[in-house]
Amino acid sequence: MATAPNPMKLVSLAARGLAELPDDDLRGNQLNLELEVSVWLRRSGAELSTVPRALLALRRALLEVSALDCDSEPVPIVIGDTQQAVANLCVYLHGLIGRAASSIDLGRSELVEAALAHLGAAAASARLTS
Repeated sequence: MATAPNPMKLVSLAARGLAELPDDDLRGNQLNLELEVSVWLRRSGAELSTVPRALLALRRALLEVSALDCDSEPVPIVIGDTQQAVANLCVYLHGLIGRAASSIDLGRSELVEAALAHLGAAAASARLTS
């Protein structure tokens, strides 16, 4: 039986996975990153085409809970090749997690949990106003 897609689960898996991913896994052929993304997709029931949007939502939440200036943080360009776009976004977000965590003196995992709580609260609020 297939699982119904769960966008928040996808974001949570991606955020926690990127927080724990070693820098070396983002260099070279990025096989470990590709395997991570595959696990996120399987566990969340999401399609690859939905990942860029989920990762951009994570970006927004990370910036909102950090002390980084949202206006000066680069906006990643999402290219037509979804697989390459996801890899590029993951590399960018991995770096953003480090910068954002340093900006408020938190560890990578603590920052990600704060961003996920913020994203969850925003989603709940949006459901209430719909």
